[in-house]
Amino acid sequence: MSDKKRLIENFSALAIMQVLNYILPFVTLPYLARVLGMEGYGIYIFSQAFILYFIIIVDFGFELSATREVSLNRNNPKKLSEIISAVLGVKVILATLSLILLLTLLSIIPQLREYWMFHLLSFGMVIGNMFFSLFFYQGIERMKFITIFNASAKVFFTVAIFIFVKDMSDFLLVPIFNSIGYLVVGVVSLFIMICQFKIKIKVPSKDNLIQQTKKSAQFFWSRIAVSFYTTSNTVIIGLVLGPVSAGIFGSADKLFRGIVSLYQPLNNILYPYVAYSKNIKLYKRIFKFAATINVLIVLIAFLTTDIAVQIIFGRGFEESASLLKIFLIVVIFLMPSILLGYPLLGALGHAREVNNSVIIASIFHVFLLIISIPFLTVTHVAIYVLITEFIVLVYRMYYVKKFKLFMYNNK
Repeated sequence: MSDKKRLIENFSALAIMQVLNYILPFVTLPYLARVLGMEGYGIYIFSQAFILYFIIIVDFGFELSATREVSLNRNNPKKLSEIISAVLGVKVILATLSLILLLTLLSIIPQLREYWMFHLLSFGMVIGNMFFSLFFYQGIERMKFITIFNASAKVFFTVAIFIFVKDMSDFLLVPIFNSIGYLVVGVVSLFIMICQFKIKIKVPSKDNLIQQTKKSAQFFWSRIAVSFYTTSNTVIIGLVLGPVSAGIFGSADKLFRGIVSLYQPLNNILYPYVAYSKNIKLYKRIFKFAATINVLIVLIAFLTTDIAVQIIFGRGFEESASLLKIFLIVVIFLMPSILLGYPLLGALGHAREVNNSVIIASIFHVFLLIISIPFLTVTHVAIYVLITEFIVLVYRMYYVKKFKLFMYNNK
């Protein structure tokens, strides 16, 4: 299969997945906002953000470090089995430690203890994600499997919510269905990897565990840093301002992240492809086309923001529309920032610069949040996101120019 054909096939598969990821939540979210009420909905949004911390811990950056290793060793079955066994071993250890940490936090933090069962039931998402070897399917560039797995989980959750969740008395069914979807997909993806791709899972050696942990550590810290100006915003708002404010901010953030996720297929296919082929000529054409489409999407979204929020979430979420307009400005420079990151800098051996860009920006973001706590509002947080993402873009542009990456091995 030619490079272009493989890229188109993988992009098509991931594009379908992202459309489903974008559409299905906006079928369930309006429904949940209405049947659970603003407070119940806010708790759900808060819990999703809170549990994402543990998913980041268990992933430990393997979707970046291990993806590259799988891509480079795709024709070496023995080496692949060693890599995957070690990665899964580390993830099992981290999932165990995460569960202990979750139980500790639920027992000592009052805001978490109030809805401890909801958060605990949501932890099934972490276990399912532990089994789901996204890095393997990305590394071998078989994105159709990722599409099928993700679509299955989302469709199951959507259907189950509409059938069984009718009011606040069904509150705990929401995390149960979410966790079941993740668990089933995780186990099935592991089964296919073993049976169809002949990957042999074995107990990894201590050296292999340490080796994979060291290789992925820099990516993990960058993911944690990113969470400080993404996931942490909803969590901090929930802890400081309460679940209703978390719901208002989280609703705008969901729409914002939904738009950004449209570019994730490009990120996922370009990273292993550029790492393997070094075809910068094709990368540049894709980058320019995506940047143009991005501006058009933002303009259309900006003009329809108020009515879109009203239709999706209903009354009481008017402030979410104002927040979304700020986030749409962020999208203009976030898309090129994403494609300059791992798909270019990271793929060509400059992962440290990618990681440093988000670490530096996150430190600045956390500083702004801390000094603002006495008078914090959801609008302040949205503006801080804008400033932070702009810093990331400028940092990455500087190093792309410094290393002359657009001229790298220009095919």
